[in-house]
Amino acid sequence: MNMEYEQSPAGFAQRAKDAEWERKQRLREYRVASRREKRNRKADEKKQRKLNATILRRMTRNPEKYNKNATRNRMRDIIAERHRIWQEAVKQAQRLAAVHDPSGAKFNVEAVTTLENGSVVTLIGLQRRKEREAEREAQKAAQENTELVKSGSPHETEVEEKAVQEPDLASEVPATTQDSINLERRALMGIDNPAGETVRNISKTQQRKLEKFTPKPPPQKPFIPDGIALPEGEEDWLALWHLSDEELERRVLREKRRKAAERKALRTKQQQGKVERRGARDEKRRVYREEKLAWKTIKEAEKQTRNRYKAIEEEEIKKIEVELNEANRKEGLECAAKLGFTLENVEGVNDIQPRVLGMKGKEVDFDKLEAAEKAAEARKSEKLKQSNRVDLGAIADESRATLIRAGDRDGNGEAPGDFLQFEGGEGQDYEELSYNHKVRRKLHRALDQAQIKKEMLVRQKALEHCEANGIEPPEVLKVPYKFGKIESHRTLESGELETAKQERVRKRMELVEYNKAAKVLRKQAKAVATEAGLRKFAILMGKDVVDADGDTNMADGDIQMSSESSSEEEEEKEENDDKRGSSDSDSD
Repeated sequence: MNMEYEQSPAGFAQRAKDAEWERKQRLREYRVASRREKRNRKADEKKQRKLNATILRRMTRNPEKYNKNATRNRMRDIIAERHRIWQEAVKQAQRLAAVHDPSGAKFNVEAVTTLENGSVVTLIGLQRRKEREAEREAQKAAQENTELVKSGSPHETEVEEKAVQEPDLASEVPATTQDSINLERRALMGIDNPAGETVRNISKTQQRKLEKFTPKPPPQKPFIPDGIALPEGEEDWLALWHLSDEELERRVLREKRRKAAERKALRTKQQQGKVERRGARDEKRRVYREEKLAWKTIKEAEKQTRNRYKAIEEEEIKKIEVELNEANRKEGLECAAKLGFTLENVEGVNDIQPRVLGMKGKEVDFDKLEAAEKAAEARKSEKLKQSNRVDLGAIADESRATLIRAGDRDGNGEAPGDFLQFEGGEGQDYEELSYNHKVRRKLHRALDQAQIKKEMLVRQKALEHCEANGIEPPEVLKVPYKFGKIESHRTLESGELETAKQERVRKRMELVEYNKAAKVLRKQAKAVATEAGLRKFAILMGKDVVDADGDTNMADGDIQMSSESSSEEEEEKEENDDKRGSSDSDSD
């Protein structure tokens, strides 16, 4: 079968397809390897150029780094600085014209106007801005109309799209072709280029850069009439209109050195106070943490108060539930008695015995329970009369041993009763049941449960009697022993109980108030922590911390760090800049 398939046309087609796929894979791997090799080669060349530049700088002691486009970048900086001077000079003349001559004739500039925000623009520029806004609005309206048309009937939309996608081919004149390929397409493919060179595509970013650095004709030179002075502190840009390339280059270098000095000063300043800022940050965090601990204490106190009130409410609810259950039991027995069913005449009541949990295999004498309780009450009353001291000589009645005398023996000479046998057990592992408070409580619980079972049995017999005789059973007999938990509701000022919706609204409002109070507390804590951090920073930096009155008080008042040292540093920096500028001008 395999041989037949390989010799069939389908087999030949499959082998041809596999060969084509392998060829494409080989070409793809070749392209990937070629790109990788080119990328690695360029990276190696860059590293080598950087190493050569470093070696050259060390040999010639030239601090300037090598840049293969140094001349181009130099000319671009000069052109950019010249254009900036021209623009600033024209803007300066326009600002003066807006004050003295809005027509601009005296300053050889176009007519200007002042906008509401205080900026000065020319009337032509303002008109162009309005035209652009109108064009933008028109485009927006056209886009909205197109969306409305698209959202219309689908059939019309399909017809319009088909009309756009299928133009009338008969009306078009076919272009000249060669080898069944359009000449324009051949030109794009570079087939007609004898040298085989393709046109390089330039990105939009590169196009904007080229347009920016393209030489442009200078604008119309403005002038400032006599008697009109420049605003104080402004540079006379018009005096720099005709600077040469060398002067512009020196100006650019001075600006670069000034910015480099500012960066260096900023780095030095940042590095100087690094340890101090860390100390201030730690102090700020410590103070904020202490404030949060104070909040936690307040919150815990509120929680304890709330839990205490809740425990009191739950205890009151339990008391009410017990009272209701007892009243319900009493009413149920009275109703059953009216129907002729009591604890004495119902069968099976005497068969119900108290079942004590956790006392399996132990004989419990419920008759001793009353005697043990009386003895416990007597001891409690004696303890109240006596002092708080413990009488170590007192011995419990159940711990006393009975001495059997020889005269108490019977006629056979044996001890009365079975001398070696204990009640309920025998041997050294025997332990007599101690009727302490835990056992008594457990026995009382067993007695109560047995009594409840007896009463429920009486109710059940009464209900069966009613159903057998067709009597409507009273509602008291249908109520279970525990009919549910009582839900606590607050009492409003009007005396009505709070509804579930009012409770939800109240809790939501309480949460909102709590969040507001927490927000205020956080804000205050942040302010206190920030103040502590600033004080710590000032102390570590050796500065004076003074309050609003001018006294050196470290505890209260606003923080005002003395800035004498910083002002002196600024003055020294300005003097150095002036000296550097004068030296640059002398060297120029």
